[in-house]
Amino acid sequence: MATVQKLSVSSVSTSGNSHGSCKTDAVVSDQFPAGLRVLVVDDDTTCLKILEQMLRKCLYHVTTCCRATVALNLLREKKGCFDVVISDVHMPDMDGFKLLEHVGLEMDLPVIMMSADGRTSAVMRGIKHGACDYLIKPVRVEELKNIWQHVVRKKWNEKKEHEHSGSVEDNDCHKRGADDAEYTSSVNEGTDGNWKAQKKRRDAKEDEEDGEMENDDPSTSKKPRVVWSVELHQQFVSAVNQLGIDKAVPKRILELMNVPGLTRENVASHLQVYCGLIDIFKYFDSGKRLHKIFIILSIDSLG
Repeated sequence: MATVQKLSVSSVSTSGNSHGSCKTDAVVSDQFPAGLRVLVVDDDTTCLKILEQMLRKCLYHVTTCCRATVALNLLREKKGCFDVVISDVHMPDMDGFKLLEHVGLEMDLPVIMMSADGRTSAVMRGIKHGACDYLIKPVRVEELKNIWQHVVRKKWNEKKEHEHSGSVEDNDCHKRGADDAEYTSSVNEGTDGNWKAQKKRRDAKEDEEDGEMENDDPSTSKKPRVVWSVELHQQFVSAVNQLGIDKAVPKRILELMNVPGLTRENVASHLQVYCGLIDIFKYFDSGKRLHKIFIILSIDSLG
């Protein structure tokens, strides 16, 4: 069984065989999800110890920390050394949601929130801040066995987003090449006395294309699908929080996100689903079942 090594006056402890190696592709192995690198943050040392033991039973590499500020510094110093973060909501030195924001913006890691507070408002706050799950204490080992799904989902979304962006760039290059070829052909034909006629037809075609671009009716044009990955959703959430949910309009959200290729229509659609998801949670009286519903209605369903 793996031993626990104390670091930094018992504020941080690690368990596992080779935490110091920090291999970014460690989760992609034949033993997966064994070896998943988990950072757990909780000021309750008793709860922290119990969580560590349960996670080690799942064969995860575990690092525990009883202070959020220390955990944040550790994440900054050892980027690429963790696959997922589990954090308590209420901590004295830093609010768990504040830690969630820092991790989402700086490290781009999936973060799971946990708390004994199962109220709907608490779970909703987790959604707004971009948490990938919300666990109600006492946490069961069955729930911890499945936390690897958030890492896989994030990597899968990143892969799809990369492939999609590559195909869009190829289409743009192909279109530019076709336009250049058409222009060259028009010039050559113009040397035979037809240049004015060809230029007129080309100008008419460009005007037609401009008219299609100005048409906001989604039924008249097919837009490329945007994959809302965990990190893209966290950027969206940060923009909404900065503006305030009542003043968050697609145009201003798009300006704050500043993501190449993302359109106002993409943001408007995501905002509609996001607000609808928040409204759904207002109808629940108990928060004890919400983390299950959260998984069903989370990132994969948005956008």
